[in-house]
Amino acid sequence: MREKIIGKIEGMDALSHVDIIHILKRGEGEILYYDDEIGLAVRHPAGTVFAVPFRSSSLEPLYQAMGHERLFCVHSELMCSHYLDLGYEFREPCYTYSYHGGPLDEGPYHFRLMNLSEMDLIISHYDSSEKSITYDIEHRNLFCIENDDTVMGFCGFHSEEAMGLLVIFPQFRNKGLGTYMESHVINEALKRGWVPFCNVYCSNKASIRLQQKLGLVRGDVLSYWVWNENA
Repeated sequence: MREKIIGKIEGMDALSHVDIIHILKRGEGEILYYDDEIGLAVRHPAGTVFAVPFRSSSLEPLYQAMGHERLFCVHSELMCSHYLDLGYEFREPCYTYSYHGGPLDEGPYHFRLMNLSEMDLIISHYDSSEKSITYDIEHRNLFCIENDDTVMGFCGFHSEEAMGLLVIFPQFRNKGLGTYMESHVINEALKRGWVPFCNVYCSNKASIRLQQKLGLVRGDVLSYWVWNENA
């Protein structure tokens, strides 16, 4: 069944749906709903539900299967509107970028996994909850860039394995460190057998330039992250 679904999604647009394909290929996600005519919903082990419709009408069975989870990533403006009507929050649509090349140059710097003792440092530079950061650290998903034992920034994987959390501390910016930091995370994804990918807000011109510089390619279909803390 999974191979059939993967073939269906890849045939639609493999670049735009690399996040869903990633979950399916790892074999860890729970398929909540699949109908060859209506759409697909799959829950990542971390709890986020990803969904894509195959047509723009008769989506009620898909919505029923998805339930009222806290966080959805839907590949459809129509589905986004549905959840906004239910009281979910939304910021702006995202482009999906993915990398399909070989290892990248990491520069002359040292990289290492971050640990829980650095929680205050991380939270002071990145707007996230301790629960979320703890998950990332415990799953060996958050890395820092160092020079002479001085931490200059960090980057890693979100709980859904998308690259993100990229921060270079203000005093070290404009030195190309963000390029090397993301290069390290891309290389780590390749070592894990993953296709490196990330979600970038459409308005984030700096991140878009970085993805293009590193050779990531963009899918045509936007993704919409919607959430409800009370769900």
